[in-house]
Amino acid sequence: MAEACVWKDVFSNDERIVLQRGYLITGLLSVICSFWLSVTLLFTNLRFDDSYHNLANFIVVACIRRIVPMFHHLPFVNYIETLYGFQIFSGELFAFVETFLAVFEVERLTHVCIERYVVSKYIANGWQIQKKHYYLFTCLCLFFSCLYSIPPLLGFGKYGHDFDCTSCTFDMVLPETWQRYFIITIFFLRSVKPAIVMVMMLLWARVLERKCPGCVRNQHITRSVSVITIVNLLCWTPIAVTRGYVVLSFLMHMEVPPLPSAIYITWALWIHW
Repeated sequence: MAEACVWKDVFSNDERIVLQRGYLITGLLSVICSFWLSVTLLFTNLRFDDSYHNLANFIVVACIRRIVPMFHHLPFVNYIETLYGFQIFSGELFAFVETFLAVFEVERLTHVCIERYVVSKYIANGWQIQKKHYYLFTCLCLFFSCLYSIPPLLGFGKYGHDFDCTSCTFDMVLPETWQRYFIITIFFLRSVKPAIVMVMMLLWARVLERKCPGCVRNQHITRSVSVITIVNLLCWTPIAVTRGYVVLSFLMHMEVPPLPSAIYITWALWIHW
């Protein structure tokens, strides 16, 4: 644990050990579930459906996003780092990769929701959905992932310790310069904007599907996407709200705010995995 970590008093050493073990267990469970869903879709006729193919891409991204940090917490990796006194992943590199993949996962799900509205709109107007839309969705996801994860590498904000003081993420301690507003904007665009877009797109898609007889057969896809979106938002919200509270507190008071209990933060970090 870094002694200079702002959050070093959030967890005791024993609580931090439990947190690290939980990372490995929850990460492994998430990878297994994501892999199982991917294989299930692959060996059904749904793999030829562009909408389900789009959803499967999100599941694959979610699986990859959990494999990278899970590898970082494997016992033999920690043993090698302790034995030879070096880090396989530097804090900044780990933070960049984890942030890029986390944003890509959120944006992938956001564009799955957008796709449901676009398909419903096209069917309602009697248009034929084009393959290029799905390539555009992927390109936009990559664009936003780079847009939100690269700035700290260029000096706009920085990567700093997360609440566990062993891994790094987008630094929640705001500088006293104009960059604080830039960082606030990134936090909003990363966390709040996607949730709003997901909900609005699914609501509009459901409205169109009820009005248009030709959209009836797509309703089961939209229902599946809605369930997946709700589950993911429930998993992402606790830690996102906590980080948002910390960032806004620094913006208003420029000091470390009182944090929720260690148990709450532990579970928020675990279910985010």
